[in-house]
Amino acid sequence: MQKLLLAGSIFFFAGLVQAQEAAEAPSSSGQAPNDAVGIHLGPGLLGSAAVGFTTIYNSNFYLAEDNAKSSLGFVLTPSILLQRKGPKLTYEVGANLEATRYTNVEIGPDSYLDGAIAGKLNWAALTRHRFALDYTTRYGHDPFGSIRTENGIPLDQGLDKWLQTGVQGYYRFGAPGALINLETELGWMGRQYQTNRQQTQYLDFKSWEIRETAFFNVSSKTSLLAEVLHSNTSYDAEAAGFASRDYQTTHYRVGMHWIATGTTSGDVRIGKMKREFDNPSKGSTDQLDWNATLTWAPLVYSVFSVQTGTQSQQSYLSSVQLIQNRFGLIDWTHQFSYYFRTRVIYSHVNSAFSGSPRVDNIDTFGLEANYLFSKRWMSVAGASYSRRNSNQTGLDYGDTSVYLGVRYGR
Repeated sequence: MQKLLLAGSIFFFAGLVQAQEAAEAPSSSGQAPNDAVGIHLGPGLLGSAAVGFTTIYNSNFYLAEDNAKSSLGFVLTPSILLQRKGPKLTYEVGANLEATRYTNVEIGPDSYLDGAIAGKLNWAALTRHRFALDYTTRYGHDPFGSIRTENGIPLDQGLDKWLQTGVQGYYRFGAPGALINLETELGWMGRQYQTNRQQTQYLDFKSWEIRETAFFNVSSKTSLLAEVLHSNTSYDAEAAGFASRDYQTTHYRVGMHWIATGTTSGDVRIGKMKREFDNPSKGSTDQLDWNATLTWAPLVYSVFSVQTGTQSQQSYLSSVQLIQNRFGLIDWTHQFSYYFRTRVIYSHVNSAFSGSPRVDNIDTFGLEANYLFSKRWMSVAGASYSRRNSNQTGLDYGDTSVYLGVRYGR
């Protein structure tokens, strides 16, 4: 199912983009509204573990335009997390598994086991020097439906499973109250498929990026900014008869980051994006580029968020260089009490397939509710509806998902 309800930020957009293709288990936040759970293992060191069980109904398991097949799935999600908070150094290391089994699946695989390990580190070495590091390795798979069947792969073939690793490092120079701060980011991500190599070898890719951002702190709550970001994406293999899909992208942006009052905050960045392809027949392109997040909390227990921007997605078609997405999302989270909260989301994604006339539009509506029975037990219930309209014949679909689950943490 669409993994939008819990994609807390649109800048973690890979999950949102892949969600347009997936008819799978819900990604509920599954977190209590406080930090009550956990075991103190030492000064500043906290360990926690959780397990969730969810039942999910999908009305269109294969995301097909006609003859939709429904399914009922059962999802088990254990996880562990170790956190350490100190005056200068904080870090966390965690791991999780997702085991799912579907019923009423007549053709092809009906289960999967995914997992991930991740870590974060923040180090305030000196007043003017701060460092951060993010690391994630995921073992996952492409969806049961659309991506696979679009390529003419039979439904009864095993899942396309992959191993993906990403690492990002940050360095920020300047005291928090200084007029100018400089931030440097270096990132790398690679994905390699583990199964069905005859077809999936063409989907292996590597991507790296570097970003430099200057913040001009005009007040304690408002910063003007200017940044340059350059990225390079390459594929390990190309199908016979098709030109290279490798490309490089450079973003030039200016903007503003602010926390104007206790109820509003925002980050707006706008500029130009230039993209160049290794394919000599594909010229460079210049496009408007933006990313923005606006948050309004008229009450401490009610938060509205609007997010919009552009994002590139690696191609899963040999004839397409990349997929360029323009997106928007509206999110309302309301805490009725300490025990009960709800979340409502609407999102729109416009996907243009570079090298092809194809354009998709995906609209998703979602609703989730959490009820905290105690510090350790919480129930989760939700529903979503997603609709894709494409200018290519046979690619439209509609899918309704409903899920109900419980989570225990300590």
